[in-house]
Amino acid sequence: MTANLKNAIPAEWAFFTALMAAAGLVGIYIPSLYFIAEVFLPVPVIFLVLRLDTRYSILGLAAAGLLMFALAPNPADVFVLVARFGLLGILLGLLFKNRVSSGRTLAVGLLGSAALALLTVGAIFILTGQNLFLLGEEGRQVVEQAIMANRDAGTFSEMPPEWQENFTANVINIFEMLIPGQHIVSSAAAAAITYFLSISILRRLNYQAPPAPAFTGIYFPWYSVWALIAGLALTLAGDNFALAAAAKAGKNILFVLFHAYMVLGIAVTVFFFRKIKLTLPLKIIFIVLAALNLPFSIAFVLLLGVLDPLINLRRLPVLK
Repeated sequence: MTANLKNAIPAEWAFFTALMAAAGLVGIYIPSLYFIAEVFLPVPVIFLVLRLDTRYSILGLAAAGLLMFALAPNPADVFVLVARFGLLGILLGLLFKNRVSSGRTLAVGLLGSAALALLTVGAIFILTGQNLFLLGEEGRQVVEQAIMANRDAGTFSEMPPEWQENFTANVINIFEMLIPGQHIVSSAAAAAITYFLSISILRRLNYQAPPAPAFTGIYFPWYSVWALIAGLALTLAGDNFALAAAAKAGKNILFVLFHAYMVLGIAVTVFFFRKIKLTLPLKIIFIVLAALNLPFSIAFVLLLGVLDPLINLRRLPVLK
């Protein structure tokens, strides 16, 4: 190992570690940028794995975490960023380094982000007793203020009076019930953006990264329908036999699948929208009609997402 290389390793490690700490602290001190911090924090970790190795990335993540613990007011926020998104960076870095195909890298990254979200919440509960799946007083006030703002704007003016009496309490209960699903969906969304951002940066820096998968080519395997069956079964069993935990688990599974099938349904819609030869004015008319009939459009797109894994609507070769 040459002297220049020996000097470059500590410099690179310090640079990427500082980027991790900076991204985390920006998200903690500026809540409006927290999601952006979630997206950017894994990127320096990925580069440490690729340019050095996993040991340096773990050491850098630990150093950045200690710095954030020293400067941040809430240790739980630091733990979430380090455990959920720092470890995600190590996972993606290893997938990139081992030249795993783009589709599998994205799939493993999304599933890994969901698992890390749940494990992080469980670890915080064990270590501190704080349950992130419950809506705190501050969060409850934010939801109440949002409902009141919509009510003052006349959004609920056509709602029957008997419904409006308990409307706020019901919305808060539903929102709190779906917090686990919200954690999974937000983590998966951040992981997906991180993946595409990393691919873009790697290719610009002339790394041999596989091209990102085409949006219209994403698919779910046929056996993914078992998740839908499990969600429906748990929901029905929980509601009919007063099993609160089963009902909550089932509804959160369906909540997550709603977003997943919507993304897949949009991919199927865009695929056929490009494939069918229509003039531009007709395409514009279809888009306008879809926007004017939004509930029907959402239901139709969702149906396409549910059906595509079962019957391969696009006739993708990988599913034949």
